[in-house]
Order: sequence, then structure tokens, then C-alpha cells
Amino acid sequence: MKRIVLLVALFLLAGAAILPGQDRKSFDPIDLVNIKSVHDPQISSDGKVVAYVVETPMPAGERRNSQIWLVPSDGSSPARPFVTGGVSNSSPRWSPDSSSLAFLSDRENSSAKNRTFQFSIVGAEDQKDLAPPDIKPGTPEEKPARPVGQIWLISLRGGEASPLTAIPGGVKKFKWSADGKRLAFVRTDQDTQQEVERKQRKEDHIEVDANYKFDRLWVYDLAAHEARLLTKENMNIDDFDWAPDGARFLARISPTPRIDDYWRVSRISVLRASDGAIVKTLLEHAAYNRVSWSPDGRTVLFGKPGPRDITGVPVLYDLESAKETVLGGSYPATLETIEWDPDSKTLTACGVEGATPVFFKVDASSGSLTRIGRQATTATFTLSKDGQKLAFLAQTMEHPDEVYVSAAGQDRMLTNTNPQAKNWKLGSSEELSWKSTIDGKSIHGVLVLPAGYEKGKRYKTIVHLHGGPEEAWTAGFHGSWYDWGGILASHGYVVLLPNPRGSDGAGASFAESNYRDWGVGDFQDIMDGVDLLVSRGIADPDHLGVGGWSFGGFMTSWTITHTDRFKAAIVGAAVTDLFTMATTSDIAPSYLDSYYGNLSSNWKLYDEHSPVRFLERCHTPTLVIHGESDVRVPISQGEEFYYGLRFLGGETQMVRYPREPHIFQEMEHQRDSLERMLHWYDSHLK
Repeated sequence: MKRIVLLVALFLLAGAAILPGQDRKSFDPIDLVNIKSVHDPQISSDGKVVAYVVETPMPAGERRNSQIWLVPSDGSSPARPFVTGGVSNSSPRWSPDSSSLAFLSDRENSSAKNRTFQFSIVGAEDQKDLAPPDIKPGTPEEKPARPVGQIWLISLRGGEASPLTAIPGGVKKFKWSADGKRLAFVRTDQDTQQEVERKQRKEDHIEVDANYKFDRLWVYDLAAHEARLLTKENMNIDDFDWAPDGARFLARISPTPRIDDYWRVSRISVLRASDGAIVKTLLEHAAYNRVSWSPDGRTVLFGKPGPRDITGVPVLYDLESAKETVLGGSYPATLETIEWDPDSKTLTACGVEGATPVFFKVDASSGSLTRIGRQATTATFTLSKDGQKLAFLAQTMEHPDEVYVSAAGQDRMLTNTNPQAKNWKLGSSEELSWKSTIDGKSIHGVLVLPAGYEKGKRYKTIVHLHGGPEEAWTAGFHGSWYDWGGILASHGYVVLLPNPRGSDGAGASFAESNYRDWGVGDFQDIMDGVDLLVSRGIADPDHLGVGGWSFGGFMTSWTITHTDRFKAAIVGAAVTDLFTMATTSDIAPSYLDSYYGNLSSNWKLYDEHSPVRFLERCHTPTLVIHGESDVRVPISQGEEFYYGLRFLGGETQMVRYPREPHIFQEMEHQRDSLERMLHWYDSHLK
């Protein structure tokens, strides 16, 4: 659920005048769920063009439509759609010479059907899932529920795209080699013909923690039209990068594809590109950070676990001396995306400091950070080959992400994908900081004020809590189905977005400072922020609400079982019982182990920090929202809280959303949950 957004001092609307406040309309749930999302900006090696993806929400029964657009980096002409066939076109990646663009697409490959398509697979004799099974017409498996993505290639000059792969199960992600002659890609194992036939007979039992489908590394040779399997051993390739010479890979590898292993149980190894053999393991216990190889081939970047195995700390590893250099050290910030500069002596990074997302230059020899700007950005950016141009996404309180390019110290806005935003009444925001009354720690957050805010007037106020807990709110556009700030402000609310201890934005020690402490220090940090708004005459102490999603739901359920200051609460996809969460989540056991230790010897501690153990103290009207297909925080967590409150006579409602995982996917469900959120607060905070 990582989401890094930034305050930008630039004017976003590129010549489109913002309407006066009295002429704008309220920002409503239907507006939010219809926003087109912009992501994955990829600048060409020569720095002339940026490719990016635009996703358009679709109604029930249809997947989000994603297409690839191009825009010149100098703004000389408007953005234009470039790859639009099929439903899903994503992951645009430039060839090293900038002449063509590879991408993933679910479009129909008619040439493969007509046997004019050249593609062969070698070195995978034991991969029984490579030959598509014979399927009888009319069986459920005749048409896959979700089309798979294959690698396609299109010239920058235009013309038709050409398919490169046609491998059952499709491709998960890919990267070019430095010479542009090969592509490495990850593919997930598929059912064998015997397994498909067994399922057709309804012999579809599932043996838990067995028959894993691994993510394996392959190499595709463009001249030979041939894909070769590298990792035949049963291990999961979580992330990888080519060595500059093309002879090796740096990889983060987990023992199984279980999500818990992916996040918490992995190692960093060097693989030989000729046969996939492990040449050397650099770190036995790695963190979830991305891996990358320096342009000069001497140093690699990966993540090590923090002291308490909660957060990930980026480090540089010298391949000759084995020296490790921590990036950032004690600097009070969290680094997100990190890219090598061409000279291999420095790196460029984006991250969040307090509640301010910024760019940094990183010294490769010392790991020290130098702040180089407050440019608005998400966690994704790319550099041209000479390092002189940087493509990134930017947003403000009044406009969602758009594509920007930074060059020669100047930032240029290149796109305007959601021009309707100029019609919305969204209010304003400012960054806040305050001291914790527990230990004097500096706590940061964002204050969102309603349109037409009058100083000295008290407003109904919502405390909106982020997930994670290792995440952070930052100033920017607050409009997603689990970020309610923009909608609430548009409807007259003040919104406090606090980053209590355990959040990103203040370094690794701060991110791990809620160790064995959920609901204690972080709770007081939040309440200190509420007291600040009350003391400043902003928040009406008699009209306070609280809510959040995931860990934000945990903090909400903890808050309303430990104080009666709030008149309404929304508990979204919340952890409410740490003991049962530790035994049912797909990120068990490592996630809660890292915060609370082994379950068998710490079960009392788990119970002491579980909101359901304090339900008799809750007197706050509570709306519980949960997806029925949530494996991250199973719906039983929401049920425990809801039924417990109901049995005790508390005012509560629960809404269940069929098919939805932890992060809702269907726009109708997103809209409905937002409308219920707004109605719940409105009806209880009049």
C-alpha cells in the first residue's frame, strides 16, 4: 500500500484557469472513482520522449483499461496515445538506443494463431506447463478470466507492434540488457495439463503450502526469437537487475512465492546469465527494497532489514571489498525509489522527510544525502542515460498526478490527463509538526482545510489514519478510495492526517519505534495532534470523527476503545485481533513476529494490543467495512469487531463487499464505500 505524494510549488493546470471557489462543484465519490490514473513515467535513453501509462476506470464486469501514451520531454507537442490495442498495455520500457519501446499487452496475437509467429523455448524440458493443454469447448478454462500479458515491441517511428513472446501464463515483468540484444523476464509457473484436466473433473482440492508456482527468470534473445529458462531450481525471483556486461544478474530470491516470504524471507544473490547458477550470495536475510547494479559494474544496491526487522534500509555493496554503505544513515527521511547516476559516484533518490516528499542526491562513497528540491513526485521516476533529465509524477492539493520532466534546474509539466479537476472545490492543505507528550519526539502530518475556510471558526474534524504502519501521509492530492481527505474537505470538514511513530518520513529508527507498542505511543502522538487543532481553534472538540484503512483501521478500532472523544468512526479492513491475525493473514508469521515476537511466547502481549479485548469500552457509533476476499487482513477481523459491538449493544453497521481483496478493485464498490463513509460522518457529526 505504499503511496508517496508531494507538495509542489508549481502551478499544475498548464494554462487552464482554475475556476473561482464559488463556481466550483463539490468533489464527490463519483468524481473520485472516475479519475484516470497516470503512472510509470519512462524517459527514453536520449531524454527526448517520455512514455507513460494512463488507466481508465471501467464499470462492473470490465477491467481497468490501460494504454501507453507518449509526450516530448521539451513540451513541444501535446501528449498522444501510442499503444492502444487490447485492454491492458503496460510497463513501457525503452530500448537502450531509444529507437523502440517494449511493453506488456493482452492484445490478440493473430500471427501466432496463423503460425507465422517465430518464438521458441529452450532449456525448459522439465517445465510441463509450457504446452497449452487440450481443452474441450465449453469448459470454464476455454477462456481465461484475465488475459495474460506478453512482451511486444514497437518502433518509435510507429507502425504495427510486433509480438516477442507467446508463452502460456504470460510475462510478469522484464528488463532490457545494456546492449539491447536481450530481454530478461519473469514468468510464473502455470498449471500442467494434468492439473488442468484434474480441475475440469472438479478434483480441485488445494493442498496448502504445496505445489508452489514459482516466479522464474528467463532470457529472450531478440535475434534468435528464443526464450531460455535460467532458474530451474525451485526458488522465487522477487526482483532482479542485469549486470552492465550482461554476464550476470543481481537477484532478490525467496524460498517460496508466499507473500510472507516475498516481503520478509529473501536473500540477495548473483546469478550467472548463461545458466542461472548462483555465483555468490551477498546477503542471507534481505529486506524488500529493489535491487540494482551500478553502471560501472562495481557496486550493487539492495536492502537490509532494520535493527528490529521491521523496515528496510538501502545499502550499497562493493563487490570487490564487500564493504557495505548505508544510504541516509541517521538522516530523518525515508528513501523510496533510488536510481544510479551515469558516473556511478552518485545516485538520485526520492523519498519523504517529515510530511514533505523530496529528491536527494546520494554520495555513493559515504551514503550521505543532499536535498535537491521539493518537487512533487510519487515513488517512481526515471533518468535519461546522461542523467540530465528526470521524468516523474507531480500533484497538488487541487490536481492528481501528471507527468513532469526536470532539466537544467527547471520543472516542466507535460500532461493534463484530468482537466475536470479544475471544477472541483478541494480546499487547501498545510504541513504540521508537533511534539509528543510522551517523549518529545517530533510528529509530522498534514492538515487539510475546507474550501472557504475561515480562521477562528471551529470545524467538524476527521482524523484520518494511514495504513502500514510503515507508510506516511504527505501534502498533495488526497483522493483515492482509501484516502478520503479531498472528499471530506470538499464537504466542509477539517481533516488531520497524522504520521505517528512507526510511520515513514523520519528514518529507520522512527519507523521501528512502535515496536511492541501499537496503540500506545502512536495513539498518544495522534491525540497530541488533535489537541493541537483544538488549541488553535480549528477543530470543534464536540464534533470529531476518526477512521482509516488497514493499519489505519487498527488505530481507529484502538482509538474508540480507549477514548470517547470521537462521535463517529469508520473501521476499514482493520486488524482488530492480533492473535487471530497472526494465524490467518497471508503475511504470517513474519509481519507480526517482527513487531511482537514469536506468538507462542508472547500471546499475552498480542492480546494486550488487540482492540477486540476492549470492546466494552467502545461507545462510538462505528461503521465496519471489509472485502470478503481479503487475505491480507481476513474479513474475520472485521466480523469480530462488528459482532462484538452488536452483542454488547453498541451502535454499529457492517458492509461486506464480495470479491474484494484488501485493496478494492471494482469502481462500484469503491464509490459505494466512499458514499457510505461520507453519509456516516454527516449523520453523526451534524
